[in-house]
Amino acid sequence: MEWILFTIGLLIGSIGGSLAVAMVSAGRNSDLDSEIISLRLQRKMLKEELLKQKPKRRYKKKPYKKKYKK
Repeated sequence: MEWILFTIGLLIGSIGGSLAVAMVSAGRNSDLDSEIISLRLQRKMLKEELLKQKPKRRYKKKPYKKKYKK
């Protein structure tokens, strides 16, 4: 009789524990998804700001001397 109650308690405890872990991880996952969306929006806005600015001065590459064989 005792082992039956122990088995039932073990099953109920494992089911409850797995449900608790699933709910906590689902909450964290939704938080991370919302943060990803906000960071993508911020990156898009910063990119638009950079494209609005007038390009300043472009630097030319310095010409390099060719090495001649002697």
